[in-house]
Amino acid sequence: MSYMKMTQQIAEMSVIAAIYFVMTFALAPISFLPFQVRLSDALIMLSAILGLPAVYGVFLGCLFANLFPLGYPPNPIDVVLGSLANLMASYAVYRICYGKLNKLRVILSSLASSLIITLIVGSYLPALILPSFSWWDVVWIGYLGVLPGELIAQSIAGSTIVLALARMLKLRK
Repeated sequence: MSYMKMTQQIAEMSVIAAIYFVMTFALAPISFLPFQVRLSDALIMLSAILGLPAVYGVFLGCLFANLFPLGYPPNPIDVVLGSLANLMASYAVYRICYGKLNKLRVILSSLASSLIITLIVGSYLPALILPSFSWWDVVWIGYLGVLPGELIAQSIAGSTIVLALARMLKLRK
């Protein structure tokens, strides 16, 4: 890999991480709640076009956002597992879409990505906010609290952005 290409990828990764972090904090009231819509997760879908720099950028952005949750001390479980959930979700989008982008793949990858984050974050979230919890709390607070927000962020916002960018890039070729 050339020095210029590597520099470009590091710059893309850094910009995505910074945008993720800023978006999460600008929308903190809805980014950190049990029933959350973390709109910064729309950036996960950029992995479909930008590839690995987006995968790592979203991971780092989430890591830093979870290290500095607004008004709360960071929770090590959320820092580690939340960030890894974003890494896995973004990597899934990359594997499904990168280099073979079409509308169906974008939609399917957004659903897979939303499900990955819901299963991981939704599984531990009740343990962070409730003194004791049952598996019903995991379903109602964890899964049903996270999934709608992820679908809004990724399947609606993120997919729309990726499909619009793909059309714009095709016009430039």
